Amino acid sequence: MLFCATLSTALVANAASPDASLAAGATTKHKFSPDAVKAARLKRLKNQVDLTADQETKAKPIVDKYVDDREAAKGDRAKLVALKTQFDNDINAILTPDQQTKLAASKSAAIEKMKAARARKAAAGASSSPSPSKNN
Repeated sequence: MLFCATLSTALVANAASPDASLAAGATTKHKFSPDAVKAARLKRLKNQVDLTADQETKAKPIVDKYVDDREAAKGDRAKLVALKTQFDNDINAILTPDQQTKLAASKSAAIEKMKAARARKAAAGASSSPSPSKNN
């Protein structure tokens, strides 16, 4: 019942929104603008390694180029991997050794978190699937 109340509140809020695209967004996949992605990546990097103002100024064009290039390379996995490698190298070039260590630790933690979530999802899927019936 709480779920229904929450859902109806969200639908009413979306219907009351002056922007019709927001109401439609409740049922469609969100597509973030490249500018929003750029800002989020820069903010995450800044928070992960405590960028200085000078480093942030240097990182912004690197992030901007990376996001733009990813947009242009959609679907080409080899190109995306090469872009990510180049991005990592360019960012590491402006970081101190301590910041590089922080960034690597942050990436490792995110990977482990993702693996754990996938394992939980797989375990939940395996336990909820019905076992074959032994009716003879």
